[in-house]
Amino acid sequence: MATIVPTLTLVSNSSSHASPGPLSIALSLSATDSLTVDGVTTCNIVTATTTHTANLILDASEQTLPAYVYIKNTGDGTVYLCIGDASTAGNQVMEIGTLEFAFFPWAAEVDYYLESAAGTETVEVWTFAQGA
Repeated sequence: MATIVPTLTLVSNSSSHASPGPLSIALSLSATDSLTVDGVTTCNIVTATTTHTANLILDASEQTLPAYVYIKNTGDGTVYLCIGDASTAGNQVMEIGTLEFAFFPWAAEVDYYLESAAGTETVEVWTFAQGA
């Protein structure tokens, strides 16, 4: 049984500070979890293009176990995590800007694609399966 320990820390100044934050009070939020990952772990460096069908990154027909997913946009433009063509209303699940990342659980029930806003973008994709 393997374990990963994701930690999220959000810190900002109050809005009245010389380097203001978004709130009237200073923020210091931290969350940590311990997640069991007994299945296969994968890491891929993918190139996202403006055609989502060329960028299937989470394939529910191949990954039958729920997984945790880490995506980092290492390119210099925006990418969209989507369930179909990003230009179709309702298909965009996330917008991931330059050097931004996302970490989320995936039920392995729906396929996910990446689509770049313009040109090609390099994206790092990790999956950590939850069972053997």
